[in-house]
This record gives sequence, C-alpha cells and structure tokens, in this order.
Amino acid sequence: MNELVMLSMATAALVSARAFQSQNVIHGKYLLAVLTSYAMAIGEVTLIMYIVKQGWESIPYVGTGGAIGVVTAMYLHRKYVQKIKPGNDQA
Repeated sequence: MNELVMLSMATAALVSARAFQSQNVIHGKYLLAVLTSYAMAIGEVTLIMYIVKQGWESIPYVGTGGAIGVVTAMYLHRKYVQKIKPGNDQA
C-alpha cells in the first residue's frame, strides 16, 4: 500500500485515539482512559516514523487523516460508550 495512504491511516488512528481519550476523560471512563493511552503511544511513534520519512509532502495526508479520525471517534464514542450508565461500568 502507498506509504502516504498509510500515513493518512496512521494519522486517523492517532487523532481518533486522542479524541476518544478526551471523551473518556470528560465522561469519567477510567479504564478506557488507561487503555487508550497505549493506543495513543503506538499511534504517536508510527506517525513520527512516517512523517520523518515523507517530509513536507505528508501535510495534506496528515490533515485528511486527522479529519477522518476525529469525526470517527466522536461518532463511535457517542454511539457506544456514552450509552454505558456511570454507575454500571467505569470502562
């Protein structure tokens, strides 16, 4: 697969994890916050490796991946996580 497409996918995954983490903190989802931290670490390292290799050419791909990632995380968190009642599960 094209490395620039992979860069977009890695950015989408990282931004999605960051946005998801923000929602975890706001809604007091402690276990998910811990688990999401590891997803963010993987995404950070992967993204840095791709950007170093591609240079300035990576900017539009990072932007596109970021937009896809944030919208996806917002949708998934609202659809699945926010339905968990606070007293039933802290995940």
